[in-house]
Amino acid sequence: MGKYMKSTRKLFLVVILFSITNVFAQLELSHEFGINMGPVTIQTDYGERHHLPSSTPTSFGIAAVHYLNFYGSNYNWRNGASFFSDHFKLKSEISYYFNNSLEHKGRYAASGSTNSEAQKLRDMKGKTKSLNFGTGLEFHFKNLEDYGLLFNDDVKFAPYIGLGLQYNIFTPEVTSDGGDWITNPSVLPQKWQNNVYVEKDQTFSFTMSAGTRYKLDKFDLVLDARWQYFFTDKFEGLDAPVTENRFNDTLIYFSFGVVFDMETFSKY
Repeated sequence: MGKYMKSTRKLFLVVILFSITNVFAQLELSHEFGINMGPVTIQTDYGERHHLPSSTPTSFGIAAVHYLNFYGSNYNWRNGASFFSDHFKLKSEISYYFNNSLEHKGRYAASGSTNSEAQKLRDMKGKTKSLNFGTGLEFHFKNLEDYGLLFNDDVKFAPYIGLGLQYNIFTPEVTSDGGDWITNPSVLPQKWQNNVYVEKDQTFSFTMSAGTRYKLDKFDLVLDARWQYFFTDKFEGLDAPVTENRFNDTLIYFSFGVVFDMETFSKY
């Protein structure tokens, strides 16, 4: 009985392995790569929250991206097509953000105020930069294989939405026109004197995006808007335990780029 059970388990394992191998052998995949860039608006503890002119300083981002399509490059054949393969892409990317102009603005740092705390706020300056590694899933509203057909000129736009997760390595900087805050913390506003973190750090972030592709002869143009939520409040180096600064940092990345099908691109 024991030998029979062992033989049955071995046979079952062989069948499972054969089935998995057969599935992957029949799975058609294709690849795309691209690059995008554009402005990044960061919502941090600089400025007043909910006051967009002061709380969203503009920086810049650039990214190299890879797309995995769950169908083959031979668009004339719809072998094994499914709703998932027709509407989803897996996106991976490496990106870089930087901002060199973080500063306090708004009514509490108004230039007309002679209050010493207001002057200390005006004196504070910040920078931040981050290297990001991420992946996400995009849902395209139009059929991807139909959109990819070389002779299909009727479908030019391919709108999509997406969700993703990123790993972020960031390095913030904080300075003050009033002096060296490291040796003399009193040059900073009181709530920041013991709540500045300028060491290189890392975190994860959640992303939501929406955009569209526009098909040209040899590549696609991509317009994308992304909202990103960091699982930290130290992305810009500030994290005071006070009510007005209780939210984690976020950003919005507007990008424009180009994407090439790897098989098509290799022919040129």
